[in-house]
Amino acid sequence: APAGPTQAAPAAQATPTPQTPTISLHVGIPGLVYLGQPLEELLQRFPGARVIPFAGQDDAAWVRMPKDGISCLAVGEPPHGLRVASIGFNFDTRYEGIGTGAFRTAKGIGRGSTLNDLVDRYGTASEIVADKHTESVLSRQPDDPDAPRKHIYKNEDNSVSTYFVVQKGMVLRMTINDNAPLDKYIVKGGRDR
Repeated sequence: APAGPTQAAPAAQATPTPQTPTISLHVGIPGLVYLGQPLEELLQRFPGARVIPFAGQDDAAWVRMPKDGISCLAVGEPPHGLRVASIGFNFDTRYEGIGTGAFRTAKGIGRGSTLNDLVDRYGTASEIVADKHTESVLSRQPDDPDAPRKHIYKNEDNSVSTYFVVQKGMVLRMTINDNAPLDKYIVKGGRDR
């Protein structure tokens, strides 16, 4: 029988609602969690967030919102100059204690997205590398099709890198990195090093 007006559409045909947060590729979620956002503002938006110093530094901190599926790294001059420089969004897997979130990118990548979806919507990645947690496994088995890989996309001036972790053909999570502040405070070990 044809679907009547009171029957719901099948789940496969469901579309995100206007309330579903939308991730802009090299930005984050404008007005909620985004690159360059002051740490104080982020904590106002997520009052239950946990702030953990990064590697004992006072100029870098992990900010974790496990129930929201989001984690961030904030860097800058303490105490009030810390700003979001990296944002991680979990789509389909619990990762480092962070659950999954109900968000999608502006082009529809999110929970249930495949590698084919990613390539169809964003094109071929500028670089594909091993996920950091599996590099030792990949060095022994570099052609393992089940190993997680980072599909990296860069903005026009290479100042922001966004990568999607794909494993077994499924997009699991994404991370957006503002490269200059991460280089200054994390890669080089902090502002005083």
